Amino acid sequence: MSGFAIIGNNEITILVNDVEKGSDIDPQEAQQAFKIVEANLRKGEGKRQTIEANLALRRART
Repeated sequence: MSGFAIIGNNEITILVNDVEKGSDIDPQEAQQAFKIVEANLRKGEGKRQTIEANLALRRART
């Protein structure tokens, strides 16, 4: 879930570690995963768990 984009000369170059096609994502499964991640964020104990839950939430939103 990391990467960056370079914009120049009327062109965008995107470099990422991983990619998924939108057509490969099951909307119901994604919604369920999002709910689980939200619950994990609420019950996160400690700094590490909170950071990991926030990263998971960002991925689930995407």
